[in-house]
Amino acid sequence: MRYQFVDRILHVDANAAAAIETLKTFPRGEDYFDGTFRPEDEVPSSLLLESMAFAGAVLLCLRSDYRLQGVLLKVNQAAFMRPVLADQQVIVRSRLAAVQGEWTGQLVSDQAPRLAQTLGQCFVGESQVAEADLLFLGVPLDVTLGSRKEEVLAAIKELVATPVRH
Repeated sequence: MRYQFVDRILHVDANAAAAIETLKTFPRGEDYFDGTFRPEDEVPSSLLLESMAFAGAVLLCLRSDYRLQGVLLKVNQAAFMRPVLADQQVIVRSRLAAVQGEWTGQLVSDQAPRLAQTLGQCFVGESQVAEADLLFLGVPLDVTLGSRKEEVLAAIKELVATPVRH
């Protein structure tokens, strides 16, 4: 089983605004809609949290010019206001709230540890359905991905370059 936490990146500014907006639809046919521990069509809250974490990690990777991966260390706080149902489109907005160490350009080449905090929000239409305050550790991509580095970078670049379909 392999989950995809972002279908499309709608907007990203990895520099000045340090924010990203993504889109995710959780198709009704996925096996996590088996109704085991929640109503049949309800998206598990953990998947919303994963979508916010993934958006934050992509933002940090882009901010480092594809040199670092943001590895989730801690969920400082998370809140889920209302359930998301199958086939609803979820907009995930994540912004950089704080950094320790350098996450930009050529300055990330040393091995000094870096921490970053992102604030994520999920929306269905105009209604906010979830939010999370997340703490990441910046780890060089060579360390975390090894031989899969180019494959993963290609997938991220494809998400960034994919035009939005209406």
